[in-house]
Amino acid sequence: MANSQQSPQLGSLVASAQRAIAEASYRRTFDLPYAAPDRRPNPEVELGDKIRASLFAAAAALLLVTSLAFSTSGTGRIGSSLLDVGVVHWIIWPLIAFALLLSAGYSALGHQLSSRRQRAVSVYTLSATALMACALTLASGFLGWAAAAVSTGALLLALLGVRTLNRFTARNHIERVATDMPLSFFAGFCLVYTLQLWFAAAGWIGAEHALPVILLTLAVSVIAAVLAHSERGRHAFASGFGAAMITAAVQGWRTESTPLWICSIWGFLAVVVFICAENRRFQISHAEHRALAGRELDF
Repeated sequence: MANSQQSPQLGSLVASAQRAIAEASYRRTFDLPYAAPDRRPNPEVELGDKIRASLFAAAAALLLVTSLAFSTSGTGRIGSSLLDVGVVHWIIWPLIAFALLLSAGYSALGHQLSSRRQRAVSVYTLSATALMACALTLASGFLGWAAAAVSTGALLLALLGVRTLNRFTARNHIERVATDMPLSFFAGFCLVYTLQLWFAAAGWIGAEHALPVILLTLAVSVIAAVLAHSERGRHAFASGFGAAMITAAVQGWRTESTPLWICSIWGFLAVVVFICAENRRFQISHAEHRALAGRELDF
């Protein structure tokens, strides 16, 4: 009689223990190394959202028209230096501008217009885009110092935009492609282009300037490696930086304007930054798999 009364209690206790074990096995034991996507409904669309989207599209169109005008007319010039991307930047900038124009169109869609992520990021993107159009104009007029200063402003705004991307994770793959990639590639390429503008304005074109050019480029490459080891848009950023560095290496080797050993350093730095981006991708993938398995992670 006693056994029959205790059996339901024992069965309930066993079932409770089994549920606790199952919950513990699926419980995440650590936080993922990035902010979780914001799944809350978007706020109501405001007038400022429409103005921001319009300005973004206008800035991208301005950069596209400016880069195409100077590249097709042959008036696009820039002073040479030991770090020189040559005429290739007049091919890449229109492509970047076109990608930003598509990004502006995506940001104006109904599900993006008032999203918290677009509100935080787009202001940096449109400002950096507009400033870069001005920098290209100044560089084409041989106003080297002014072009370098304006390009630096565009670069800082773009880097702030990339930093903001890290605070707001994309909710889906389309957001990553349409929002993260154009801005990140822009920032990566702009980093090298701005450095070239400063070197050209300073007149660092000879072998006697090799040491300061290399030291400054190494310092900037460390910054690029840190950014490439971040969360959002890391491969696009590394690709933009690498495209500019490899272009400078090929340009210097082809024209013999830069010693071959310096060209080799440019190519090496491009590879290092891309490896940093790939390393971070592996770490995040490793973290996600261990999280699903409910295991702890030590980097």
